[in-house]
Amino acid sequence: MKASFLFPVCLAATQFVPGAAAQETAKTEARRDAEIIKRYDTNKDGKLDEAEVAAVKEQMFMADQEKKEERRERLQERQKSWLAEFDKNADGKLDDAEKAAMETTVRARMEKRPLMLKRLDTDGDGKLSDAEWAAGREKIFARAKEAKAKNEK
Repeated sequence: MKASFLFPVCLAATQFVPGAAAQETAKTEARRDAEIIKRYDTNKDGKLDEAEVAAVKEQMFMADQEKKEERRERLQERQKSWLAEFDKNADGKLDDAEKAAMETTVRARMEKRPLMLKRLDTDGDGKLSDAEWAAGREKIFARAKEAKAKNEK
């Protein structure tokens, strides 16, 4: 086979790849839709009426609320754990010295976690500089505030 003929053949073959991916996505969506109808079509007419759609939405809402509650509980457990670990004078809150000790410990733990280090180590030297730690800490706090605001909605 000549090389001049091979390129157009390869190019033509690639035209079918996106179509195959789209077909697979459509099949996946069709299976998901069929499963939803099977689960929620209480009158067995093969489609969802308004009441059945409302039931689907309610169940999804409840599942979302459960996830929010689980996240809230995990955060509270984490906070209790941090307090137990770093509240040396057992007054129920962290003073400045305890916060400093916590930050030092958390930073050291972050440096030992490869994925976290990769995210925060912007110069790629394998350790966190003070600037990288400050920037990373701000990102972490910003994400925590976003998550808290999202959970309160």
